[in-house]
Amino acid sequence: MTYNSTLPKVFVYLLTTIETLYQTRVPLEVQNRKNVHLATSDCLVIACYLWGVLHFSETLKAKHQLAQSLFPNFLEYSRFVRRCNALLPSIQVIRQALVFKEVEGISVSIIDSFPIPLCQPIRNFRSKGLGDYANVGYNATKGQYFYGCKCHALVSESGYVIDYTITPASMADSSMTEEVLSQFGTPTVLGDMGYLGQSLHDRLELKGIDLMTPVRKNMKQKKILFPNFSKRRKVIERVFSFLTNLGAERCKSRSPQGFQLKLEMILLAYSLLLKSAKSLEPETLRYSIGYQVMPK
Repeated sequence: MTYNSTLPKVFVYLLTTIETLYQTRVPLEVQNRKNVHLATSDCLVIACYLWGVLHFSETLKAKHQLAQSLFPNFLEYSRFVRRCNALLPSIQVIRQALVFKEVEGISVSIIDSFPIPLCQPIRNFRSKGLGDYANVGYNATKGQYFYGCKCHALVSESGYVIDYTITPASMADSSMTEEVLSQFGTPTVLGDMGYLGQSLHDRLELKGIDLMTPVRKNMKQKKILFPNFSKRRKVIERVFSFLTNLGAERCKSRSPQGFQLKLEMILLAYSLLLKSAKSLEPETLRYSIGYQVMPK
């Protein structure tokens, strides 16, 4: 398909990449559903949302306005919202297809979580955003309580977010380990102090997964039996920092579906940028290099 020469090259790259993944991965019953030949295709809707993510547009309204600047006859706002929400399962399929191909055959992954606050700390006990999906938890990095959710994620050493799950903020990291590893568990997983616990290690060992964690002073094991453990675990801290830059910790959605849609789109945008960056520098974690590669 050819596109208007006035469209930004990065946008054209996003659209053509999404079209390829959509045509090869999304179920045919979705691709061939009723009204599939509408002027605004599914791929264009997804690409316009991603375009908003790359421009740091925090709200869906801002993303819609950005899309209208490219396409004056674009969908009206309410229809754009409905189309985006309806496409959530397809977006998940596209992201997983992209990531799973890049991490195929790896033997080591890293697990951790990051907070997603939904309000300022002063409103922790008054906020009701996302209802049962959020509560008050503690952010050890900032040393403060927050109201919101927690994203438990599994990341490859190459920087891709393999899988994730969202829980209320108070949920302990160790309690979600098995769910995060259920779809894609590598033989070795690197965790932090939040994943200590003999029963968890024993259950994972039965599944063929060796969970490596730091050691406490009162533990019999005095050394971490994994080379360059701390250095290799820092990958996930950098990835979380990158996702924060793209807006993962700034969520203004008040519906669970809108919340997950934004997170999925941020992860998809990040994965596309990282893949582009690695085409130039295979060992890099700097997803921002992808901005330079996409227009070429």
